[in-house]
Amino acid sequence: MASVSIFSKEDDNLIIQYMKEFGHHRNPFTLTSSLMPKYTKKQIRQRWNEYLNPKLYHGPLGDREKNYIIGLAQKHRMSKVINWKHVICDLERQFDKHYSQNQIKNYWYANQRYILSYRNMHLSKPLFDDEQYQNYSPLLPTMEPTSHEPKFNKPYKMQPL
Repeated sequence: MASVSIFSKEDDNLIIQYMKEFGHHRNPFTLTSSLMPKYTKKQIRQRWNEYLNPKLYHGPLGDREKNYIIGLAQKHRMSKVINWKHVICDLERQFDKHYSQNQIKNYWYANQRYILSYRNMHLSKPLFDDEQYQNYSPLLPTMEPTSHEPKFNKPYKMQPL
């Protein structure tokens, strides 16, 4: 189902033109919204950052980008909040493609829903029902603590030839 935009093609062209003119200003979205009173500066900023910016890469995410996003999101995660600005900057540096924040977040959350549904199908008990799963984070896999026993009691010594 395609979403209907509140912006017409003429409005998009005006925003592109105004961003070329006012892009060097401190806040070009405020200036643009003053010339287009039909829209707020937030609506104009979102339209520019998600669709109209000529630097945006509109193609689908590749497998390498998807794996990189998963690693970056876990790296830039503070408690349960992910700093998406850092994820986008690192992704752009690595692959020379500027993806929209919306596209990256949509992939991340869709992937997390898939992981949770997969885990729920394969668990005998529902998630978060008993004490074992109370501290379970759905974003990062957990491992049961194991005791590590060394394989060799004595250090290995080379035999003379």
